[in-house]
Amino acid sequence: MLRFLRKKMKGIMITVAIVFAASMFYGLAATKWQSGEKPSTDLAKVNGQSLNPYRYREILGRLMQQFGAKLQAQDMAFVQNLALNQTIDFTLLLNQAKKKVKVTNREVDLAVEQIMKQEEIKSQQELRSALERAGLPMGTFRDMIKDEMLVQKMVMKVREGVTVSPNDLREVKASHLLVSDEAVAKSLLAKVKAGEDFAALARKYSEDPGSAKKGGDLGYFSYGQMVEPFAQAAFALKIGEISGVIKTNFGFHIIKATDSRLRKFEGKEKNVEKAALMEKQQQAFQKWFSQIKEKAKIEVNDPLLKGHAYRFKNQLLEAIAEYKKAAIKEPNNALVHFFLADSYKVIGKPDLAVEEYEVAIRTDGGNPSFYLIFASYYESMGQKDKAIEQYKRASLVAGDNKAVHEELLARFRKLKATKESLQEQAEIARINKKEKFEKELKGE
Repeated sequence: MLRFLRKKMKGIMITVAIVFAASMFYGLAATKWQSGEKPSTDLAKVNGQSLNPYRYREILGRLMQQFGAKLQAQDMAFVQNLALNQTIDFTLLLNQAKKKVKVTNREVDLAVEQIMKQEEIKSQQELRSALERAGLPMGTFRDMIKDEMLVQKMVMKVREGVTVSPNDLREVKASHLLVSDEAVAKSLLAKVKAGEDFAALARKYSEDPGSAKKGGDLGYFSYGQMVEPFAQAAFALKIGEISGVIKTNFGFHIIKATDSRLRKFEGKEKNVEKAALMEKQQQAFQKWFSQIKEKAKIEVNDPLLKGHAYRFKNQLLEAIAEYKKAAIKEPNNALVHFFLADSYKVIGKPDLAVEEYEVAIRTDGGNPSFYLIFASYYESMGQKDKAIEQYKRASLVAGDNKAVHEELLARFRKLKATKESLQEQAEIARINKKEKFEKELKGE
């Protein structure tokens, strides 16, 4: 599942492509606070500034929407950790934007009007009601829109100075010979100029293990893939030409150009110049932003999020300690106990894992996915009967959720639980019949 999430994550870069308007409603609605619950202002700090809990909640909800139905309870640690990191990135960008760009109240008014038009909201009162249902005050909503617009302008400002050169539109195929001693490099250059075979010299003398065995062949590469002195020399050569001795932080190179062609870009953009510009703008932004983030002081204070940070560094004992604090802070959060159970499972503490799974189910017994996870754990332990028992409990609370019943049917068949398989088939047939009847009522 994590592989799916990481693949999907490639299209979710809040620090680069800010998406607002209607998506803000979706993000906030997906993670609405309970009545009377106050947003935590102590999630984390960036350069001494507390993260905006509304922004974190909106980003978390947006991610949950984007990952979709495949998102499972055990994946929430990954998604919450991702949301935290994106909120931190957004905060860093916003702080830079406030220093360098402006957004007027009129611009915010126009953005609100656009949202109302897009969502078919006819009045300010209707908008306020929609925001109240999402747990968001109107003033905070306007502030969040303004912040997103500031960040958009900041990103555009960083990108707008980027231009494309002819070298950005092509890629070169070259071979090189790398040595650490300049005198040796000059000696080898003399041999090449005297007519000795470049590939043979590279195989014998080059200190680049990746290309030496291929006669120095580096294949095709774009200008930005190589360090500046190397790229500058390689792209200045005509096909068949050989450079002088080029010094980089890797050593001393002799380069031979063997081919040149127009670049190919992945993605929907077919215009090479536009694609090259987009890539170069992205690289410029990432370079600028990475320098800002490297200097930032980031403190994660929330024990749940702190536990995730430790977990993804494989510091499981530290993660467990933080999750225990989170369980005290949020006694009704069943997910905390699942995170504890998963951590105990990894460090080889099955009894403690089972105990935490059971606490999680007692805390939120109406969620069929919790039983599925618990049952899968029993399966992995070779305890078939206990696994079947948990799957049966999942079936009881699944109601008309056909996807869950189909999943249960597959699992019962795998365990050769014939009676339970037949029961799931009957449930699926019942749901299909109900769906058909409802469609007929609607005239579909």
